[in-house]
Amino acid sequence: MAGYIEDRWLKKKPNQDTGKRERTALWGQGKRYRVKGVPGVRDRSFDTSEDAKQWLAKAQTDNTRGEFVDPRDGAIPLTQYIEKYWWPSRSDEPSTAAPMRSKIWNHVIPFLGATALRDIDAAVLRAWKVQLLARAEASTAHVIWIHLSTILQAAVDDGRLIKNPCKVSRTVKAPKAARKKAKAWLRRHLIW
Repeated sequence: MAGYIEDRWLKKKPNQDTGKRERTALWGQGKRYRVKGVPGVRDRSFDTSEDAKQWLAKAQTDNTRGEFVDPRDGAIPLTQYIEKYWWPSRSDEPSTAAPMRSKIWNHVIPFLGATALRDIDAAVLRAWKVQLLARAEASTAHVIWIHLSTILQAAVDDGRLIKNPCKVSRTVKAPKAARKKAKAWLRRHLIW
């Protein structure tokens, strides 16, 4: 993975007369060091060169492993991700899409919608699960959990998250529907 660090406050080439690098028009404004040239990643600025070096090294290592995700891509609120990217790309049957949309817009967006994708973690999921079970039966809550997990998995596939928090957390599990024992129908004698 390519990439380099640029000093935004000093020119790259030294002055021919003095041998020293001259100040740029940005001298003293904003963050001094910028990491540039990383394919698929917007430039990122840092206050110190050490922070820039550490971030670039970590990004290169993660990219080599195929795990690099620009943290700024996960800053998008869940509602915006659903409405702009995830929902328009769905191709469900109308009989499936209508109930799915209702569950997401009534149980996910009002409670998690303002949360950035990268901020949805085990603690957020535990709090949401408590709210969800207070409003819906366990079987319905289970279906809603699956919808949220599908949305977050799409965010992983889109490179906005490293892992799906619904799947990796050991401290919070999907609500389980109560298993009901099947009952045999009564045999009735029909008169013809």
